[in-house]
Amino acid sequence: MIDKLYISTVDYNWKDSSTLVDRHNIDKIINNSEFIDCHTSIEDLFCENISVACNNANAIILVNINEDVKITNNNCFAYGRLFNELLRHKSKIKNFTWNKHFDYLQNIRTNAAPVLWTVGCSVTAGAGVEHNDRWGTLLSKYLDLPEITLSKGGASMYWAADQILRSDVRESDVVVWGLTNVPRIEFAKSWNFESTTISDYFSKDKRHQYWNLDYFESETQVLFALRNILQVINFCQKAKATLYLANVFDIAWISVMLKDFKNFIDLTYDLTVVGNNIKFIDLGSDNAHPGPKQHQQYAEKLHNFIKEGK
Repeated sequence: MIDKLYISTVDYNWKDSSTLVDRHNIDKIINNSEFIDCHTSIEDLFCENISVACNNANAIILVNINEDVKITNNNCFAYGRLFNELLRHKSKIKNFTWNKHFDYLQNIRTNAAPVLWTVGCSVTAGAGVEHNDRWGTLLSKYLDLPEITLSKGGASMYWAADQILRSDVRESDVVVWGLTNVPRIEFAKSWNFESTTISDYFSKDKRHQYWNLDYFESETQVLFALRNILQVINFCQKAKATLYLANVFDIAWISVMLKDFKNFIDLTYDLTVVGNNIKFIDLGSDNAHPGPKQHQQYAEKLHNFIKEGK
């Protein structure tokens, strides 16, 4: 039988007199009439034996293991099983905590009055231009509404939709989602999402390259993006907020699929497409993203579009 069960990571260097319990000897140890102290890891014990080990231990003591344990593709399920089992035996554990936050929102509401939400990728975030030159900043002034932006470089449709759906969007708010192009994905890193575009994806750590090239711009990825948009449309309707969808980057399916949505505007339609890239009126300081003149045009078009719809 097991008296004290010490649990750590597989590479922990045990120097006490406790006995290793693993998948090979667990049955023998728990069927022994004598109580002994044991040590193990989820890698030694295997997932299918963690419940038996915890059930048969008088006390469970964690050693150098908490919510900051390194999670990899190979051990994610295993540590999920371990922590799930520890929650089932809280009375046996004195030093178990789980305080990992996974509910990150880029910005939050700080007042009750109506606001302008601007959402999107690096274009909306204002990469390459000063803050006061961003289309969101300019539109905020035109509409006389304080701005809350949910935008970051490389952000995918999924990231943007997720931020909107979990934000405190209220009646009379205005939500302007600057739609980016489809071939972007999110992958988890330290229990938060990291965004990447197709051009940067294959330079990422191999363990985060879950998708092959065929996935990008596939019917499946496009449909996922469109479903994200439909979820946001429904959410804003329920919240009685006014949603405007503005294409700022995509030159494929987004404008085709959303052409009949009343509050959709394609901000790229009068810009030249060279190859598979949009030629902006001017470029920002990074020589890649739209510059101040382009942001000014975006803001003016959006302002006029919103005024016409009222």
